[in-house]
Amino acid sequence: MIDNIELLQKKLNSINLHKSDFDLGDNKVWYESHRKGPTGIGKTFEDLLGKKEDNLPLPDFHQIELKAHDTDGNSYITLFTKSPNIPRGINTLLRQSYGYFDPKSDQKILHTSVSSKLQFNAKSNHYFQIVNDKAQRSLKLCVYTSNKTLVKDAFTAQWSYEVLEKSLNKKLKTLAIIMSSTKHHNGQTYYSYDAIKVVRNLSLSQLLTALSDNKLIIDLRLGVYHSGKNKGKTHDHGTGFRIKYDDLLTYATTKTLS
Repeated sequence: MIDNIELLQKKLNSINLHKSDFDLGDNKVWYESHRKGPTGIGKTFEDLLGKKEDNLPLPDFHQIELKAHDTDGNSYITLFTKSPNIPRGINTLLRQSYGYFDPKSDQKILHTSVSSKLQFNAKSNHYFQIVNDKAQRSLKLCVYTSNKTLVKDAFTAQWSYEVLEKSLNKKLKTLAIIMSSTKHHNGQTYYSYDAIKVVRNLSLSQLLTALSDNKLIIDLRLGVYHSGKNKGKTHDHGTGFRIKYDDLLTYATTKTLS
């Protein structure tokens, strides 16, 4: 893996030898964003690496997961995406039971952020909470009514420890955070890519500690297909396990390469 990190460092050095798209007089190489919106920072860097965009649950670059981070902010970093694995078909049950009607269709959707503290979703009119059930070795999504009464359904959405460990081992053995800067000029957005912060072997224990400290959030993004053969069926846009950059550094072992 050291060789792969060195390869990434060489790629970054090569990127910073190119002619700048915009000269700010600061000796940095600035690239015009390849995409509008907040995902432009990562998309532009991956394009510069020559990596094709995909949604595979695998590391981005030679067994290294890449995350571009603007050093001027403390934004959330998506560690990985993983839907509850217990019971089967739980996404559709959650959407139909606790969702709200999508104005673009006549179907229910459910978009909400959940943590270890009760979070109220006004559209759903329910509270949601993630509970670490150590006895069952799983994270459970608990749902409450608007007056905070626990809903006792025949199903409970769960992520087993096993499936979480697999996601961590598959996706985050080595996480390279690309320390970046952002500038805006004449309606255009530009990025420079300055250094690499390496995070290794983020563990399930660290993940669970972040959850108990209310630093980890889980974004449920359950929609529906609007057309095609799957029209009306559940469309999982990726259930994201997310943490703020500064908080990640308190739980993980890191090393900065410049």
